Amino acid sequence: MVVSSEIESFVASLEERAAPLERAADEAWWRLETTGTEEARAEAVRAAGAHDELFADPEAFEKIVRWYGERSSIERPVLRRQVEVLHAEFAARQGDRRLLGRVEELEAEAGAIFGNHRGTVDGRKIGDNEIRQILRFSEDEDERRAAWEASRSVGREVEGVVRELARLRNRLAREQGYENHYERALRLQEIEPLWLEETMRRLQEATEAPFRRLREKMDAETRRRFGTGETRPWHLPDPFFQEPPEDPDLDVDRYLQGRKIEELALATYDAMGLDVRGVLARSDLYERPGKSQHAFCISIGREYPYDVRVLANLRPDAYWMETLLHELGHAAYDRNINPSLPYFLRSVAHTSTTEAVALMMGALATEAGWLSSIAGAEEAVRDRKKLEERERAARLVFVRWALVMYRFERELYADPDRDDLNGLWWDLVEELQLVRRPEGRREHDWAAKIHLAVSPVYYHNYVLGHLIAAQLRHHLETYVTRGHFYESRSAGLYLVEALFGPGARESWRATVERATGEPPDTARFVEALG
Repeated sequence: MVVSSEIESFVASLEERAAPLERAADEAWWRLETTGTEEARAEAVRAAGAHDELFADPEAFEKIVRWYGERSSIERPVLRRQVEVLHAEFAARQGDRRLLGRVEELEAEAGAIFGNHRGTVDGRKIGDNEIRQILRFSEDEDERRAAWEASRSVGREVEGVVRELARLRNRLAREQGYENHYERALRLQEIEPLWLEETMRRLQEATEAPFRRLREKMDAETRRRFGTGETRPWHLPDPFFQEPPEDPDLDVDRYLQGRKIEELALATYDAMGLDVRGVLARSDLYERPGKSQHAFCISIGREYPYDVRVLANLRPDAYWMETLLHELGHAAYDRNINPSLPYFLRSVAHTSTTEAVALMMGALATEAGWLSSIAGAEEAVRDRKKLEERERAARLVFVRWALVMYRFERELYADPDRDDLNGLWWDLVEELQLVRRPEGRREHDWAAKIHLAVSPVYYHNYVLGHLIAAQLRHHLETYVTRGHFYESRSAGLYLVEALFGPGARESWRATVERATGEPPDTARFVEALG
């Protein structure tokens, strides 16, 4: 028989010990990502280890497992939900302490490698921003190929680390009776693997024909631009083909000329009544040596007032406009979680729900209505149809890329020692993205994607985020604002009350259905593809 007072006492004691350790671990990770130094890496490992040690306690986990098994008899829903959340927190950290510590060390090592690595083009070290500029604009095919190869060069340095991480994560998962880390990660995220596989299968089928039509247009443009009949990896606008190519008649960057993107981001969130000024004040927004070249949002601990920050490497272009709007979507979610919730429920309902908000906000950067009303680029209205076509292409391209990541990572954890991981990677790229591999290439291209090292079993959440974003926007503009959501304070209020505020008070599926009026599904997303 579950005794609620016993659980309440346990949770109160755990919170008192966890809060300072969580804040210290988050601060240490922030320092690592903003500096990339060896000292910061050592401190990040130490702080993460101290925090995880608290949740690794086998005796405490034994209690949680007992309460979790009897949770239907816990009368108070909020207390029952805390048991569910804590079960996942503890389960993710059970296992051999030596192995867990080694995983933390390797994750920090991988983060430092990605933060410090710079590719080489013509004997010159260049960062991700410059590689992206070359792939977007250069007409020199040799320069493009050199930049693309530079983008993958980090794979040589980090490949062994990623394989070892996969091995260790698998060992820890198998100790708990799971087939491998991939299965454990999904189940601890409250995702049923068979449901996810069916969802991905339906998306693959729904996007097959329109993606092939898009690729035919791309190949025609490649012939015109480069005089070759086939689109190769270095003809694409980013190293992994996550985005559609530039439309030669549509330069989205020009809409942002002379405008400061931080100010446009503030104007966007202000219009919705969502204050992110404090977030930007605590953020690190511009590139420099040693700093991570990627972008993310982090909440430092869960104590109120919330300390939410964004790391970015801003430049005045559409890519970074989208990225800043995206990361501030995460930030708006984090800083508006109801502080009266119990400590362990002061987090997002699920990774996919925060990704949904971030994706919905980021997509505004190439939307004619937003460019006109918020960015003041009235000329964007004339390009509305082209911008809409670009957005549909962006969704198509991203889903096909995400399918590569989903299927590759599933196979990586099935056998991290297989010799032909790069062959598997390119098999999937050829099948799903219709991009032929370079002849005779013997590199570790797959390992150059940072998520495989430091954000494992994560990419499906971007896909789920796209599905939920389509449902959320439909609901907002049909039932809440009856117009553009980004121009309405009612939209911001609804998001705070229906999605942000409740935190992790209920399961993610229940949250999505309550906030959008529909269970998570592919229908709205597929409709938006036109």
